Amino acid sequence: MTERSTPRRRRARGEGSIYRTEEGRWRGAILGPNPETGGRKRYVVSGRSQVEVRERLADLRRQLETAGRPTSRMTTGDYLAAWVAAEESRVRPSTYRGREQFVRTYLVPALGHIPLADLRPSDVDRLMTSIMTRGRSGRTAAHVRATLRRALGEAQRDGLVLRNVAALSRPPKIEPPQLHVLTAEQTRTLLDDDGDLATVITLAATTGMREGEVLGLSWADVDGLDGPTPTLTVRHSMARARGGGFALAEPKTARSRRTLELGPTPARALRRQRARQAADQLRAGEHWQNVDNLVFTDAVGRPVRAWTVTKEFAATLRRLGLPHVRFHDLRHGAASLMLGAGTPLKVVSDTLGHSSISITADTYAHLDREQRREAANAIERAIGGAS
Repeated sequence: MTERSTPRRRRARGEGSIYRTEEGRWRGAILGPNPETGGRKRYVVSGRSQVEVRERLADLRRQLETAGRPTSRMTTGDYLAAWVAAEESRVRPSTYRGREQFVRTYLVPALGHIPLADLRPSDVDRLMTSIMTRGRSGRTAAHVRATLRRALGEAQRDGLVLRNVAALSRPPKIEPPQLHVLTAEQTRTLLDDDGDLATVITLAATTGMREGEVLGLSWADVDGLDGPTPTLTVRHSMARARGGGFALAEPKTARSRRTLELGPTPARALRRQRARQAADQLRAGEHWQNVDNLVFTDAVGRPVRAWTVTKEFAATLRRLGLPHVRFHDLRHGAASLMLGAGTPLKVVSDTLGHSSISITADTYAHLDREQRREAANAIERAIGGAS
C-alpha cells in the first residue's frame, strides 16, 4: 500500500518563497522596497526548519511594511500647508490659486486631522463622494483628487508615505460639460459689431484663443498682417500676478504655444485695432505706457483687464439682443464651428492648444456624434437610400 503524499500548501500572495538547499538548510526569499534605489530588491532569510524560516519571513515582512514611515505624527493638514506654500514659487499664479483653494476648501477640512502616514484610499473615496453630494461637479472633485495626488506624490518621493493613496482611490465620474455657444448666425451678428472690444471678441470667436492669450498678444507675435498669409503666434498669456495686478506669463501648457493662420475677418480686425491704437498713442503723447507692445490696451497704453472684458462683453450681448454666454464660450463656439465644417479633430485640438487630443474629443463628444450621424446620412444619400 503506497503512502498518500501530503498536498502542498499554496503560498499566499506576498508570503515569499521557501525552499531547501542541497546542504539541507531551509531558506526563504521575499521582494521588498529598496531604500537605496527606490525600487524593489530580494531579501533572503535562512533557518534549520521550514517553520523557523516561515516565522523569520513573517518578521521580515512586518519590518518592510513599516520601513520608511515617518517617525513623527505629521498630520495631512500640516503637510499640505507646507506643500502648497512651496507651490506658489513653482507654478503659474492661476495654477497656484486653484491648488491653494482646493487645499483650503476641501482637503484640509476633510483630511487635515488624519496623520499623513495613516491616510487611506477609502478616506479619499469618502471625500470625493462628499464633494459631489454637496452639489459640486465631478470635474471639481477630479481637480481636488489631482491636487492631492500631486502632493502625495512628492511625499512618497521624500519617503514620508509608502504609497500614494490618492492614486489608489476611485476617480469621480465626470459628466460631459454642457456647452452654451452662439449659432453661426449669432456669431456673425457679434462680429459685425464695431464696439470697443470688437477685435478682442473677433480673435476669440475666430481662432478659439483663451482670454488670457488674446489679452497677452504682442504686435511682435503678429506676422504678415498686410500680406496674403497673416499669422499670429501664442507666446504669452495675461495672468493675475502674485500680490495683485496682471503680468505676462507662460501659456497654460507646452502645446498652448502655437502659430495660428488668420482668416480675412480676424486680419481686418487686427488692422483696425492697429490704426485705433496708433490714434490713442498720438493723443496720449508722453503718457503712453505700452511697454510690452501689447495689441490690446486702454487709452493710455495700459493692458486691458479681464474684468473689463467680462463687463463689456455682457453689455455687448445685451445691446445686440444675443443670448448670454461667457466670454470663454466664444472658444467653444469656434471649436463647434470648426468641427461642424468637418475640420479634423487633430487640427481643432492643435488650433485650441489643448494638451492632448483626448481633451478635445471629450469636450466636444456631442459634436463628434453629430458628424458621425451626418456621415452615415451622406452614405445613404450616395447609394440612393433614405436620409
